[in-house]
Amino acid sequence: MKTKILFFAFGLVACILNAQTATDKKMTWDYPLKPGMEEWNQLRTEQERINAVQVPEDILEKLTSEEVVRLIITFPLFGDFRAFSTLQNDGFSVMLRRFNIFGHLLSLKDVGKSLVAAYKDADMTGFRTLPYSNEYWTIKLDYLELVLVQKTVLQHLTSGEKLELLEEARIKFSEKINNEAFATLPGIQPSIRIMAGILDLEEHQEFKLSSNRQKLTSFIQTGKVGEASLIDEIVRMTDHYIHSKKQIQ
Repeated sequence: MKTKILFFAFGLVACILNAQTATDKKMTWDYPLKPGMEEWNQLRTEQERINAVQVPEDILEKLTSEEVVRLIITFPLFGDFRAFSTLQNDGFSVMLRRFNIFGHLLSLKDVGKSLVAAYKDADMTGFRTLPYSNEYWTIKLDYLELVLVQKTVLQHLTSGEKLELLEEARIKFSEKINNEAFATLPGIQPSIRIMAGILDLEEHQEFKLSSNRQKLTSFIQTGKVGEASLIDEIVRMTDHYIHSKKQIQ
């Protein structure tokens, strides 16, 4: 009888542990306050709004890479970068200092696959299959590209992921110049910047030897292309790079 009780006790503990593990794996967290909510409208100061979208540290530590990417895409104040004159030096840097989800993203080495997959799911009107809001889409796509072009994010990508991202950025550029909502210099710059960032990181010979190397570096650092002729050069180098990689494959 004692043996049966022991077996039952061990079995019960195992079931509890398995259930807990399953719960941990399925753990999801969402921002409790978002613009549009009545509670959000009651926040009176900028600091209160900043505090409202911080992810609790105990939650942050348990998030999977996929969950982190989800919280990046659904970040309530994703458009804040637009309030600054330069997207990188001011826009993203300020968001990185203010909101802990961005620092956590940059600390992870395995988010590339999910980020690139989300980018590929996006078209000129919104996400095709992913269940995220497409409101303020032109800003959200710019924001997603701003996250993707961060040097730390690019460095953590595998060679295959970098090529996949480069090809997708090239596709996005072609789609944007034929789309009224994006066919402006600010609209196409984010896609071009991803291309330039990857070519630089991969030390593409044509990129390294460009007579405009200083201007290319400045564009990568600031997000401002400066001269339209630089866009043609980046696109041309991107096409050459992709073609060379396809030949090797």
